[in-house]
Amino acid sequence: MTGAGTNDYLMLLEKWIKGAEPYLYECPDRPELTCYGTGENTWGVQTNQKAFAAYAMLAADSRFDERRAGRSRESVLDTALRLLRYCLHTHKEGTYTCTDGTSWGHTWISVLGTERMMHAVEAIEAFLSEEDRSLLRRVMLSESDWLLDHYTIVAGLYNKDGNNKPESNLWNGAFLHRTATMYPDAPRADAYREKGSDFLINSVSVPADALSDSTIDGKKVSERHVGANFFTSYGLNHHGYLNVGYMVICLSNMAMLHFAFRRRGIAPPESLYHHCRELWDVVKQCTFPDGRLLRIGGDTRVRYTYCQDYVIPVWLMMADLYGDSDCLRFEEGWLRQIKSEMEASGDGTFLSYRCKALQQASPLYFSRLESDRAAALSMGLAWRELAIRDGRSKEQVPPMTIHGTESTSAKAGLQSEAQTATLLAAASEPASVPDSTPDAWHDEYHGAYLQRGERRVASWVWDSAEKPQGLCLPPDASDMAEWRENLAGQLKGLGQLTNQSLETHAGFTFPGGFLTWGSTIVHTRLLLAEGQQDEQMARSRFVCAALPDDSHMIVLHRAVALRQRTVFKAIKGLNLLVPNDVFNDNHRTYYHENGKLLVHGYGSAEEVVRTGSRWLNIDDRLGAIAVYGAEEMAICRPGRRQIGISDSAKTAGMERTLYADQLCGPCVTDIKSVAGGDVVMDTGYVLQAGHGHEHTARYANSDRHLTVLGFSSVHLRGIYVRGADGREYVLAANFGETAEAMPISYAGEWKDVATGESLLRPGPSGGALLELAPGDARLIRMG
Repeated sequence: MTGAGTNDYLMLLEKWIKGAEPYLYECPDRPELTCYGTGENTWGVQTNQKAFAAYAMLAADSRFDERRAGRSRESVLDTALRLLRYCLHTHKEGTYTCTDGTSWGHTWISVLGTERMMHAVEAIEAFLSEEDRSLLRRVMLSESDWLLDHYTIVAGLYNKDGNNKPESNLWNGAFLHRTATMYPDAPRADAYREKGSDFLINSVSVPADALSDSTIDGKKVSERHVGANFFTSYGLNHHGYLNVGYMVICLSNMAMLHFAFRRRGIAPPESLYHHCRELWDVVKQCTFPDGRLLRIGGDTRVRYTYCQDYVIPVWLMMADLYGDSDCLRFEEGWLRQIKSEMEASGDGTFLSYRCKALQQASPLYFSRLESDRAAALSMGLAWRELAIRDGRSKEQVPPMTIHGTESTSAKAGLQSEAQTATLLAAASEPASVPDSTPDAWHDEYHGAYLQRGERRVASWVWDSAEKPQGLCLPPDASDMAEWRENLAGQLKGLGQLTNQSLETHAGFTFPGGFLTWGSTIVHTRLLLAEGQQDEQMARSRFVCAALPDDSHMIVLHRAVALRQRTVFKAIKGLNLLVPNDVFNDNHRTYYHENGKLLVHGYGSAEEVVRTGSRWLNIDDRLGAIAVYGAEEMAICRPGRRQIGISDSAKTAGMERTLYADQLCGPCVTDIKSVAGGDVVMDTGYVLQAGHGHEHTARYANSDRHLTVLGFSSVHLRGIYVRGADGREYVLAANFGETAEAMPISYAGEWKDVATGESLLRPGPSGGALLELAPGDARLIRMG
């Protein structure tokens, strides 16, 4: 296996401690205590713990280069110990308080930072004083006792019920097993293990677990099962949307305990790997070849931080458990991106170039993100050689999920390295793979569709972070990915915030593609005038089809005003967002009918570029064609970073953390008043992944390839497309409230792509008719 190597982790962290120094705070009345960040409770405590992990791993590594770091090993070790002592003494068992005057501990999340730092505690254990060791033991036993006596395990599929707790169940269960392993003489060690396994079984839990007779850690899964946190598809509704990032966080906490046991030569609890492989199969599908997460459900937080960083230990665990060599390719690609962003920052921090506004607005938030990356890199430094030293490959280590046999580690007894490896490789049940193919995934609850091919990755998710959102890109174009209502148009009201709520959705998958349709309500909130109420502005109806040709996606959008009079601040069709920031060197090339534009991204002026062209092609890789509803496509350039933390009263007016050009048509940026029931937007677009601008130009200007079907009704819309496979397709939609029939003038036998049924009936004038129910859509294909 190849990959980045531990030296990459080492050198990144050596650079980082220079940028971290301004965030170190020495307690004036306790000079032996230092914190990184703000030192507040909760996130401040965890930020400090993660920074400790980075300092400690550097101090413990024999290859640490004092010249590169600009610090002596002794000073780095001294800082690490001060950070650790701040963590321990500000706990409820300690002798000091956080900078906000409180003591931390005894909450559902209080052991998370501890889990993320324990590999570093192990690395510098020889340098801990007896007082350090004693206080660490008291803290861990105190937290474990609180989890035993005061924390009830809950689980639930839906974020709205407040019981969706996959990630916290995992880190709490892992912590209990860790404590029992570290302190086997603790009076309640057996109880820690038992409840720890209960937590773990109810982390990556699915509905079928309620009836499972598999025995894990000495008890049937059904007896431990409290509830399902994941759908049968292994989709996760966390923070109220399909959250690929927190699917990663669950796996990352598995990895932390996995390597703790691997280092000790101790057999792990079988419950740790409950549905590990099944979840990894989905997460891997949601990963670009360069390691960047393909977050098809979007993200409400800073792009490409936190969850993205914690996929590092996941890759190492998957390389270790399953011999998955792709993980080391992911690792190499992501570390390369970290390096480029760090070089752009130029001050030793990871993120100041892209997160300058956040750095100034919230040192707590900024230092939290910095320490997440530092901690994840320190895990790579700690575990990479352990993960690959056996040189195992996919052929040597069979795919498996660790479940189905009675635990041999109920007492966490020490075993040899060979015994541990045997346990890891000898699961008795094969993984229960989600209902998908290697290149496709679907989750019914979220209305999530993902299709991957050699030329195109396509997705659409209704219940997403910013509802709804789609994606159509070349599969290796991670720097072109953005989710924020992408491909779903943009309507803005006069309120500070405008968003969409989901009404309905439906759809089909089929080999090589999908078809989905549904509706949303557009709301605008926080209007300026005194007493002015939030407004429901419009109903948007969408149809999205990924053709089974590994290239084309069609998006239809119709929006109708709901109020007697509705005022819009912006009306923009398609809303194709193209990041133009540090990850692509701040430059894009846009081809169009009248030439090409070489544009700079972040740092450029705010402007709207009118192209006079119905088509655009980005970097000779992605084409977008306005088939109807727009006379031209425009490039809206925001003049500041507009993508990042989700819109709220707190973030209104704040610059975000990723710059993206906005490709749209129509593009109305003046105030416009629309009467109730009138159409606000009515557009149809075709996107082409993996094609250059000459192909897009020929396609857009040829009736043989692309034609609008006659608007036989104000409610019917249709597009004829010749696919990249040479076959003929028609996407038809009924946006009305009654059944209607669309005339199809193309001769031949047309069949439904999803069902294979012949749907056309003879028309009155010799043609054919396609029956469409209210709100229905169909994708048909010749032959």
